[in-house]
Amino acid sequence: MTAQPAWLPSALRVVAALGLACFTLSPLLPLLTHYWPASAPLEHAALAWFNLHCERDPARTLSIGSVPLAVCARCTGIYFGVGLAALVRWPTLSPRGLRLWVGIGAALMLLDVELEERGLHGSWPALRLLTGVLLAYPLGAGLGAWLARAPADVAAQSP
Repeated sequence: MTAQPAWLPSALRVVAALGLACFTLSPLLPLLTHYWPASAPLEHAALAWFNLHCERDPARTLSIGSVPLAVCARCTGIYFGVGLAALVRWPTLSPRGLRLWVGIGAALMLLDVELEERGLHGSWPALRLLTGVLLAYPLGAGLGAWLARAPADVAAQSP
């Protein structure tokens, strides 16, 4: 197996932090483009990324002040859960614990989707946010733990 580059853990930590900030800062991109037109490609790339995986339904989107976030509440929870957990690297989960937490998070998310689909409750952004965080947080914690031990792994593999 090929050793990973020594810079990879640091780069992935930066990506996790940017991912955490990306969806909250994205409403500011039109303002940035207005004052700095050269940033328009950044705005277009961010919106293209968000359009790939999120329906971006305004009724299901949280707002900061009066400005809606770039993705729905559930995707916001997913971004926030992965990014925050990768940065704080807590808790350290065993593979079994990780599977259990992700399984419970997925089951709760599917239950919410089914109940909403059947009309048993409305579109509750807070619940969508919570189910996104519950599903994604353990994945971010696992990523953070892997990143924390990656430099040691690289050093151990060096000749």
